[in-house]
Amino acid sequence: MTMLEMKTRVKDFISHFEEDAKTRDFHSCSTGLTSVESGVSQYDDIYMSEEIPAFPGPLLSAKMQKDELMRFIENKCLECLQDLDNPQTQKSYFFWSILNHICKCNGKVMIVEIALILFKGYKFLRNKLRRVERQEDWCIPLANLLCTNAPRNEHRKAIISMGNQFAARGWTYAAHICYVVAHMELGSRPIFKLIGCDGRLPDRKSDMREAIERTEVYEYALSLNSGFGQADFQEFKYIHACELAKAGFDDQALDYCTVIAKEILRIISCVRSDALKMVIALSENLLGGREEPEWLKKLRQQLEYRELHSSFSDEQSSNFKGTAYLQFDPSEHTEFDLEYTVGEMLGKGGFGHVYAGVRNADGKEVAIKVLLKDIDDQYITIPGETHSLPVEVALLEMVSKAPHCRNVVELLEWFDAPDYFIMILERPIPCMNLYQFCKHNNFCLSELVAREIFWQVVQAACHCCERGVLHRDIKPENILINPETLVVKLIDFGCGDLLKNEIYTSYSGTPGYWPPEWVLYKQYYGIPATVWSLGLLLCFLVCGNFPFNNNDEIVEGYLQLLPDLSDKCRDLITCCLEKDARHRPTFKNIQDHEWFLDTVENTSVNYILVPSQIRKIKSI
Repeated sequence: MTMLEMKTRVKDFISHFEEDAKTRDFHSCSTGLTSVESGVSQYDDIYMSEEIPAFPGPLLSAKMQKDELMRFIENKCLECLQDLDNPQTQKSYFFWSILNHICKCNGKVMIVEIALILFKGYKFLRNKLRRVERQEDWCIPLANLLCTNAPRNEHRKAIISMGNQFAARGWTYAAHICYVVAHMELGSRPIFKLIGCDGRLPDRKSDMREAIERTEVYEYALSLNSGFGQADFQEFKYIHACELAKAGFDDQALDYCTVIAKEILRIISCVRSDALKMVIALSENLLGGREEPEWLKKLRQQLEYRELHSSFSDEQSSNFKGTAYLQFDPSEHTEFDLEYTVGEMLGKGGFGHVYAGVRNADGKEVAIKVLLKDIDDQYITIPGETHSLPVEVALLEMVSKAPHCRNVVELLEWFDAPDYFIMILERPIPCMNLYQFCKHNNFCLSELVAREIFWQVVQAACHCCERGVLHRDIKPENILINPETLVVKLIDFGCGDLLKNEIYTSYSGTPGYWPPEWVLYKQYYGIPATVWSLGLLLCFLVCGNFPFNNNDEIVEGYLQLLPDLSDKCRDLITCCLEKDARHRPTFKNIQDHEWFLDTVENTSVNYILVPSQIRKIKSI
């Protein structure tokens, strides 16, 4: 396609809406808006009704009619022209214009075509309607960027980077338009789950419905090239299906269950059993005793298999998906592909996915952690060396050098693939994370068992700091434990940093583990903050819960511990959770504490793994 042809296409596209703006009765395609002056929908208290124009979803269904979708998108563009005093509506106009073009072209769109849509749309809004407010701050810079000549990957990174800059300024919708142009997966950013929403769910049902509709159209646009749905979006489609069922649209709700099930079965290892139960229950209710479709039988088979062969890994998956599904292809790195065989997914998190693996040379079982490369990746230089490494790789190399601590996971080697960093880690077998261990013991560990576990975690934290590494996210979920031997290992250095004596002014760890000095002053020192997290961990081990529920309680520092705790255990927790960071104990103070010096009876503790729980054989 020549540039002249592209300009002609976009000109015709814009002219179409200019003409409709003059001649069409906007109320014929509205979604229940009253007067423009009120700006309030008469359907705010309902999610769906017969009066609201039908959305032709589910869009990934074989029943979907493309012409109905195109009419819906065109109507959304026209609706936007009714409320152009609103800057958000202006952005919606650009969004729908872009999606209209992508869907018309079946996903085969050049970036420069999107630039022309932005330029033409901006000119149309400014000259024809004279209602453009602050769109020049994002629209023109993005359009100019799209016109630059750069390799495809670099161009995409630059677009995503601009979106990140907009997001940092609070321009969520503008950031989303950048991500849409870059074809980013939903859920790849915390704020990029529902188009036009900043990570929080809309308060009004009508706004929620419209956000889901916008996002589903984007999911469809992505599927034109990938052939797949968006894993992180399935929970919202489930919400939509439930609301449709409540409103009496049972057939459409069942169609949504069908497409949700198809996506779930594609990523089944990443989906919680609770999510399977939810979709199965809704589907059964909608069927009303009719014959079950094949996809429902497959969901039930998956659930029954899990209940028979539980592996304690369910807590590692979110309801439907916590992050965008990582399409990991080992063949992208020949050396890695020759040396290792990749197995099932073990878990996932904000920093990557972890797979079971086998080293081909000797059959050693390993864990393979895969980090998708991103323009925002940070690199650091290990003290004494000259080359920069990804933060997590560098920190793991530092803590893995001999002599190694058995309570810190060891990095065996790593690979730099075109799109991923691949880390080969030791894999303790059997194991589960410490939160799961406590849960399956009813969150009730004796001081004897807690002491055995906590001593090892202190050793791990001390080892990291001695190696110049600040873990910054010590919590039960980041500690693996062998339930047969009680040996623990600290994992996941994705929030870590180099340890320094200076004050820190940024924090990457889990919010509930923030020390009071960070909550109050947004600054902290590394080791005292680590000791604070150790105090929280010990409290969790012996009490079964955390002492603080919010920032106010963290600052107040009031501790309410179980009455049957020993005085020495109570004292150690209180010392570690000292509000004044200067008065918290050192690692040596903790190791020398009287609680660790207590003599206990020689009591053996045995655990046995059963399908759905850990059963304690001998009580303590």
